[in-house]
Amino acid sequence: MGVLLSWFPTVCNMSLTASAVILAVMLARLLLRRTPKVFSYALWAVVLFRLLCPVSVSSAVSLMGALGAPAQERGTLTSAVEYVPASAGAFSPAARPAPAEGLGEISGTASAPSPAAPADRPSAAPDPLAAMAGVWLAGAALLLLSSLTSMLRLRRRLVGAIRLRDNIYLADRIPSPFVMGLLRPRIYLPSTLKESERGYILLHEQHHIRRRDHLAKLLAFLALCIHWFNPLVWLAFILSGRDMEMSCDEAVVRKLGEDIRADYSASLLSLSTGRRIVAGTPLAFGEGDAGGRIRNLLNWKRPQPWVLIACAAVCAGLIALCAANPESGASAGSTEAQGRWSDVEEYAQSLMDAHTEVQYYAEEPDGTAELEPMTAAVTDTKLTRLEKGGELTGLDPRGTLEEWEFNYLVKFDADPSSVALAGGQYYDEEGYFDLDDPGGRVLVALRYGDGSCDILYDAPINDRMDFLGYHNTMEEALYDWYVTDRGLDLPLYVEDWVDQIDFAEDFQPGNYPVHRFDGDGWYLYIPIDTWVYEEGQGGHGALPGWISAYGTGACLFIDRFSAEEHAIPTSQTHPNMRPVDGSALVWEQQEEGSVRRDYYTETEDGGCWRVSVVMPTGGARAELERQILCLMAESFTAAQKGSSPAAGRTAVTSGAAVQDVSDGGRRVELTVQFTMQETDGAYQVRSVEGALAKNISGWQSVALGADVVRGQIVSLDGGTRALVPVIYRASAGADWEKHCAVVVIDLTDGDLPRAALTESELETFRQAFEPLTYNENGDPVGVNPVSCFFSSDYGSVRELDLAEFLRYFPGGGAADEAEFTALKALDGWPFRNVERLDEMPVPITRIPAASVDETLTRYAGITAADLTNTAGTFYLKDYDAYYVYTSDFGPGTFAPVSGERIADRIYLYGGGENGSSRVLTLRTTDGRGWQIVSFLTLDTLN
Repeated sequence: MGVLLSWFPTVCNMSLTASAVILAVMLARLLLRRTPKVFSYALWAVVLFRLLCPVSVSSAVSLMGALGAPAQERGTLTSAVEYVPASAGAFSPAARPAPAEGLGEISGTASAPSPAAPADRPSAAPDPLAAMAGVWLAGAALLLLSSLTSMLRLRRRLVGAIRLRDNIYLADRIPSPFVMGLLRPRIYLPSTLKESERGYILLHEQHHIRRRDHLAKLLAFLALCIHWFNPLVWLAFILSGRDMEMSCDEAVVRKLGEDIRADYSASLLSLSTGRRIVAGTPLAFGEGDAGGRIRNLLNWKRPQPWVLIACAAVCAGLIALCAANPESGASAGSTEAQGRWSDVEEYAQSLMDAHTEVQYYAEEPDGTAELEPMTAAVTDTKLTRLEKGGELTGLDPRGTLEEWEFNYLVKFDADPSSVALAGGQYYDEEGYFDLDDPGGRVLVALRYGDGSCDILYDAPINDRMDFLGYHNTMEEALYDWYVTDRGLDLPLYVEDWVDQIDFAEDFQPGNYPVHRFDGDGWYLYIPIDTWVYEEGQGGHGALPGWISAYGTGACLFIDRFSAEEHAIPTSQTHPNMRPVDGSALVWEQQEEGSVRRDYYTETEDGGCWRVSVVMPTGGARAELERQILCLMAESFTAAQKGSSPAAGRTAVTSGAAVQDVSDGGRRVELTVQFTMQETDGAYQVRSVEGALAKNISGWQSVALGADVVRGQIVSLDGGTRALVPVIYRASAGADWEKHCAVVVIDLTDGDLPRAALTESELETFRQAFEPLTYNENGDPVGVNPVSCFFSSDYGSVRELDLAEFLRYFPGGGAADEAEFTALKALDGWPFRNVERLDEMPVPITRIPAASVDETLTRYAGITAADLTNTAGTFYLKDYDAYYVYTSDFGPGTFAPVSGERIADRIYLYGGGENGSSRVLTLRTTDGRGWQIVSFLTLDTLN
């Protein structure tokens, strides 16, 4: 219960933030009132996001930023709006840690730890916020209970419902058709419903299911239960329901034609439920504002394509603005220097200056503390220590990581002898007190080349050893903190195996730290204690080894074998050993009083490493050491000879390029951090960890582009040169704009020919990518086959989603009854229970396979046989054709707004849906033509 109550400040913040978004969406609905309702309905998605998610991506341009919403960082790219502090009142945790990347987050008031309260001390006064939280929780529970009761009553009325076909049921005691169910939604029709009305009513309900409206409505109802105290949320729930129903009405009329509007409206009027079903999951055909829906149908006209495109652009932009949070005050500010602070001393002084009040307990004559704390103004502060403990270069491409520790004391108007002290608090001979963070604070600073810095980590800590932990040096501690904080795929120096070992019941340690040992071309992890390092333990190569400090005979040693020595055993060469697993790289042999196990790791030159462990048998200590030895051996990782020990098998470096922004001639420095691996003296790019852009507002994280696929780089010449498309932000003053560019990671010091595409070239591509084809009068006559390549994302065109590719493919014909019978015999065909073709709820289209292969060959240089993603497609060999079923229309679209040519690649950048940008990569052919390489959607900096 306490945990639920502690969520109330977060709920308040989400509700206040969503209120502003609701008002923005309501205003947008007025502007879009004469457009298809699907756009108004789509806008409510950002309201639902705001009501259910407390954090969002930070952006310099956002609705919340324009309203001056207070934001606090929650991650590298995310923040949360906090009108009500999460630590307010009774919800303040006992020890709230500092943010992982609090770039100068300053607490205006410092609170002192209170001394232990006597047993007979009365409890503190009740917190008003806690009482409000209790009322909120009770209201949410009551609304959920009411909904559950309503659902149970409705289910009782469905007893005796008869299945008509598929998921369609007839019931006697219901006034209107509706959809109910989550994983397997069912359509319930009144048994008195006329046969003539069933067709369009079923299409209406099936559109609900296909669009997952039953899930959206459940989420909306859960949001309503959480924010029941906010009247705007109730209004949003009602209006979103109307937009949902009207958009379904329009979809039915769009499919069946305008002639059914009169009959459809009559059905709406007769089947109106008269009230909304608040219970959440049922979607009733007549639910909501029947009069408004009828007026909307009578006014409906088929929209022009340009109207749809304009509305989609407006909705995408508004959703992006409403979904993004403003950058926190700690990171939004900027100076002419690279970092926010001129040095660490300036940051330390800012914390001291911000410490304006202090709380303390007065001491009673009998030596006990008073019950209520007193507040006093800080009159002076004094820095007692500011000391750098270590630094690390080469890991963050922007600068040097530094660890600092500092302490300061405060003075206030009070007789030192009258202040009750507890838990390490003290005052010095000048009357300066340490009532906060006894022992000091530890900082991690990122220092740039100009000497300025940003503070990446700030936390109260007892002493430097808490940050150092089990690391041998402060540089190791900085390395592990940075790798963990950034989520880099690099081996740590210190790990914890406590969860990987089954300890005896009488010995359950809180942790079991292990430290990485770096050898020449390899590393493995060794427990911090109880294992003694020995030189020359290996019986073959005299490499290092470890023996148990308990004298049990347990040990581990390492050998290296060349290709000529054929060290990996087989059943013929080592009949006394047996393979442990199917890899044939782990072998075991029983010896007197022990078991020997050998782990082999093959090397690129044909040789191998061997890690041998000797495990005594019998006794609890032997069982524990057996587990530990196996984990030690399994952690062995071979690296390339000469690679950096600090990064295990790979050496981390960074590539940088300076790219001219075409408009205004501004220059933006783009830095890509990547991992490369040495092989026989040559380096090869393996993966990209992140990208940064620097403009007048400092460094910003950027999104990676289309050629970065699953951590691998698509390179031009065997890995020595790679192209990394990025999306970044550039600004001149307060105006922000998004740009795309390609960073060239060139390990050969060569230059690639590159040039920005002209507006004329871009217009040629826009015309080639038009989703529709037109006749000489400008009327649309069909679908452009190249648009089918824009219906799914793929890092390689061979991964194109064939089912989505075929959904709106041009030139198809209607299937006949024989084909329909053959389709019902295919695995996965969803309409097996439909008896005849004329009973199909959606039309079936036949697409000749030859047409598909012709399009794939023309635009991508492949055929359908080369595709790897064919799930959900239906092909009949006897007819050599593919079959799709759909009643709507939505071809893929892509309109490039910029682009550039680099060597034989063309990169085209354009807007996408849901606040994302897209990158289309083409390969030039014969110097004039082109073929598609990849098409990916990138999350942009909103």
